Formats: sequence, C-alpha cells, structure tokens
Amino acid sequence: MTWVRDGIFAAGGEGLPEAWLSFAAQTGISAILHLRPGAPAAFQGPIPRSFLWLDVAAEDQATLPDRLLAGAFVEACRAEGQRVLLHASLGRQRTRWALVAYRIWCGAAPEVARREASRTPWLAPYATDDAAWARMADAVRNLRRGSTSEISLSPP
Repeated sequence: MTWVRDGIFAAGGEGLPEAWLSFAAQTGISAILHLRPGAPAAFQGPIPRSFLWLDVAAEDQATLPDRLLAGAFVEACRAEGQRVLLHASLGRQRTRWALVAYRIWCGAAPEVARREASRTPWLAPYATDDAAWARMADAVRNLRRGSTSEISLSPP
C-alpha cells in the first residue's frame, strides 16, 4: 500500500476490504476504484462516499470504456476533494493502468502518463499497450470537443 500521487493511494490484495474500517479512518480515503474479476469484494465498515467496481483482472483486459470510466471517476472524486484508493484484489501493480487513465483523462500526453507509471512505487519496466493509450487520448480529445461520433468504443 502506498501513495502514488497527491490524494491517490494504491493497494492490492483481499485483506484490505476486510480491514476497510480501520484503513479508511487512518488514511481519510472516501473513494474506491476497485478492480476485481467476477464480483466486487465486500468492504467492511462505512460505505465509501464514491465507489466504482470494474470487472478487470489485468490491464490487457481493460477496454476503452473501462479506461475512460476509470479516468473520469478518479478525476471527479479528486475534484470533490476526495482521496481515492486504487485497489486491485490481485495486487497493487494491477492498478497502475488506472493512474495512467486518470492522467490522460486530465490532459497528460500518453507518454507522460506512462512514464509516471513506470516510476516508484511501481515496478519497472512498465509493459503496456501504447496504441490503447493513444486511442484513449484521442477519445478524450473528441469528448472534450463534444464530438462523440468519432469515438469508437469497440476494439480496432
């Protein structure tokens, strides 16, 4: 478990949902982006103010809609002043793509966001699908321009 950026924390494993009450009290986190295949884990204690579960086990399973939703969710929570937990039941390293999605959603170039995700506390090197991030950046630009007709949410 570690802070990866101001107001954004990354953690993994099945133990954290069981210890949510104490973890939330210690960290002040009120929003969770939860990555877990099949079904969300049951977080014990107070219900987070914001919660998004994505049925994604690993980055290569994250579709364009998953990436856009993750980025938009984290940005909306941060805009409200919430601290956000990026949590993957299968391990913290599996949350890295959610940080990249957030940074691209906020306007960072894909290469800048990927470079940030290859630094500590993440393990290097960061093997990722550069084309998927380029598609996300294009989709974000089109959304910002109000042009949804140019956005394809299906794989190429």
